[in-house]
Amino acid sequence: MIHSLAGGELKEQKVFDIAKLEFIEKKGEYFWFVSDIPNLQVGDIVLAPFGLLDEPNKAIVIKIDKNVNSQNTSIKIKNLKRIYKKI
Repeated sequence: MIHSLAGGELKEQKVFDIAKLEFIEKKGEYFWFVSDIPNLQVGDIVLAPFGLLDEPNKAIVIKIDKNVNSQNTSIKIKNLKRIYKKI
């Protein structure tokens, strides 16, 4: 039963590609990012925001999950930063 009478709203389902990155300066630490890059592959080097000032840093793509539904993942998509570009 949808609780529309109680003021509830249905959330719009969005689909994203997310990539697990390892920054070159931070070996052994992994971070998830949203990717808008269509042909991104494992092993590619990208520029992604890092640190308090979101400075662009080089990172290696370790894993890519395509077409992830924002409602069916344990990662909060709205908290993830986006990859700047592929190098």
